Amino acid sequence: MSDRHPLATEGSWVQLRDPRTLKSGDKRRVLRAIRGGDETGEVALSMLDAIAVVAIESWSLTLPVPAQDAAVLDLMEIADYDRLSDLLGPTQEALFPASVEATPEQAEDEKSPTEPSAA
Repeated sequence: MSDRHPLATEGSWVQLRDPRTLKSGDKRRVLRAIRGGDETGEVALSMLDAIAVVAIESWSLTLPVPAQDAAVLDLMEIADYDRLSDLLGPTQEALFPASVEATPEQAEDEKSPTEPSAA
């Protein structure tokens, strides 16, 4: 189920896909979009735009949705784009979860390797 969220401009909204419905193809689409970026800022911007393409189902803006033309993101009001950026956080986390830290028990386990096995 997708949810409708307000954007910064009064009366505007965006309907985002439920991050739990994402598939490996969605992740691969985002990865393909950011491939080749040389600078960190460029990669982050490309990633956000690619996530928007995957996540936005519909919106109230008088622009096509990014899946039809990703360039429309350049035409958004800055405040709406910033709000969209915030709203896409759960989708980004679903696509690229943070690495899992070892629990204290695992860290203290003497049988647990402390160096890469190939070292």
